[in-house]
Amino acid sequence: MGIFDNMRKPKGKLGEIQLKSMNKEHTPISLWVLKHLDIKETDTILDIGCGGGININRMGEKAKKVYGVDYSEKSVKISKEVNDELIKKGTVEIKQGNVENLEFEDESFDIVTAFETVYFWPDVEKCFGEVKRVLKPGGIFMIGMESNGSEHITMKISEKLIDMTAYNDRELRTFLENNEFSQITVYLKDSKNRKEKIMTNEGTRLIDDDWDNFSFSDRFLEWMCVIAEK
Repeated sequence: MGIFDNMRKPKGKLGEIQLKSMNKEHTPISLWVLKHLDIKETDTILDIGCGGGININRMGEKAKKVYGVDYSEKSVKISKEVNDELIKKGTVEIKQGNVENLEFEDESFDIVTAFETVYFWPDVEKCFGEVKRVLKPGGIFMIGMESNGSEHITMKISEKLIDMTAYNDRELRTFLENNEFSQITVYLKDSKNRKEKIMTNEGTRLIDDDWDNFSFSDRFLEWMCVIAEK
């Protein structure tokens, strides 16, 4: 399995290296996305496509319990290693699974998260329906993506090299609306102008961007966080 295939489903030694690297490289956008999420100590969370598990670790320090699923066996292994202490405490549980058929009961979670993974989901609209099934009424589905669509040359190249799709905010909103999610809010980071665009059902507004964590990618890509309520 080559380096580009490993981006989608990490496997073997190369996959292990990539997962550990992504835990570090994706930290700036992950922290930016998480600042838009209000995690309560009573929340039960599901992180889909948990990768190297670092975001489970971050959320596990606040929430009542965090579950992680990934269809890569190597991702599950690394995620368990990263979250070893929280697993021992009983606040984190990680298993191999598939977003198309989540092995959880209806209305199990307060929050479902998807960091840098929706690119790879088959039949995204159907998968969003599966997310809605496992969310409690009023639950939150949060999507974090390093790019708003594939207009930039780096994303065009990525789509050709990797089996992935860089969806834009309009596409994601449509998929969510077709699954009857409500109160959809889109946050777009414009680092060049130090602004953040916030788009809700009521309209669009701009605020000053106060995020100081440095990242190379946000200099040329428009980071996106989408939060939808069931």
